[in-house]
Amino acid sequence: MTNNQFKTLGEIIIEALKIRNLNTGKLSELTDIPLNYLIALSDDDLIELPSAPYIRGYLVKIADVLKIDTNLLLRAYKQEISLQSLKTSGSSDKLPSNRYALNILTKKIVIVSGIILVLIIFCLIWQASGFLGVPKIEITNPPVDGAIINNQTIRLSGEVSAGDKLVINGEEVLPEENGRFEKDFSLQIGINTFELKVKRFLGKEIKIIRQVIYQPQISN
Repeated sequence: MTNNQFKTLGEIIIEALKIRNLNTGKLSELTDIPLNYLIALSDDDLIELPSAPYIRGYLVKIADVLKIDTNLLLRAYKQEISLQSLKTSGSSDKLPSNRYALNILTKKIVIVSGIILVLIIFCLIWQASGFLGVPKIEITNPPVDGAIINNQTIRLSGEVSAGDKLVINGEEVLPEENGRFEKDFSLQIGINTFELKVKRFLGKEIKIIRQVIYQPQISN
């Protein structure tokens, strides 16, 4: 094996990778250096690399991960640039994209997008609850089934969910905006049956039967 003094930068990096049982892909993950730059360094192809100040920073990271002398890499790099016509710095230089920063940005975008998606789904479910599902009805008068009353007229009242359709004995009754409803009915002597149907748009229909017994007061 040749002395380190005569090895190229690429040879030193490749040998250190073998010793550490690594490859350029893994080294890219550990150093956050773009893979194409590491491949270029391993191949001693420095033409397309950033200017020297950035390369020196890369070499420091590589030396730290591969546990080799930083000065050894820097000397090999200086030898390479002396043999090739390379830029060292300039006003047009720009820092290569930071893959780690991009990964963090991507994760943040994914998280924010996920939160927005959950909120949208929640809003859709909440809105759909007004069109789907099982409707509800609460009858306040008569308070119980089979109630006995002495008046010939009864005011049937209660509450349904706003937007649900209410039909009593085949006649549609329009609730108020808050869902409250009232409807007067004339009674016949004896048992009077009321069929209340509540239908939710695109949802189910429920039916309740409520009976009242009309017994007129007998005057003496």
